[in-house]
Amino acid sequence: MTRPRLLDLFCGAGGAAVGYHRAGFEVVGVDIKPQPHYPFEFHRADAMELLPWLDDYSERFVAMHASPPCQAYAGVTAWRGSRDAHPRLIAPVRQHLAATGRPWVIENVPDARRELIHPVMLCGSMFGIPVRSHRYFEMPWLTGAVLLPRCCHQRGEHPRDHGGTYPESEFGPAMGIDWMTVDEARQAIPPAYTEWISARLMEAIRPT
Repeated sequence: MTRPRLLDLFCGAGGAAVGYHRAGFEVVGVDIKPQPHYPFEFHRADAMELLPWLDDYSERFVAMHASPPCQAYAGVTAWRGSRDAHPRLIAPVRQHLAATGRPWVIENVPDARRELIHPVMLCGSMFGIPVRSHRYFEMPWLTGAVLLPRCCHQRGEHPRDHGGTYPESEFGPAMGIDWMTVDEARQAIPPAYTEWISARLMEAIRPT
């Protein structure tokens, strides 16, 4: 049976991609940096240069996911320099994704939630993952009441912040992304998040 194809922009090493794949999608990744550990079809390209042309070949994909760089929004950037030195990409990415007419997802960090429209917050504790990792997802196709798993932090979880007491080398295995390096896992999300999203996304694309 042919899998529906999903385009994964700013894909990194594939945390989101694996969740979509587990749920039944064929995933194609795009990132400006080489991603030798990305587990599926990968194309090295600048997603921002690709986006204006996205409508020309969006018919090849039933849905799209984008994780624009978070540096312009993340509080940790201010510790090291200036957030103003990084582009704020959520709004332009949204504009191009919306023009395709396909269902899409934009993911980013908690500090970006004010840039996102009616985002849904997902956390590791919702899926039995011992990592406190809040991520926000804008999904305009998701309508009506959404029953979310409960976010309930437990003692002994790995607080995924830069003041945590656990070494970052433990984050990848704890989040289910043990194929990544420590640097790759630092910016990745657990596949469980997009696997949960996929169950709803499959309903949205069913007529297609």
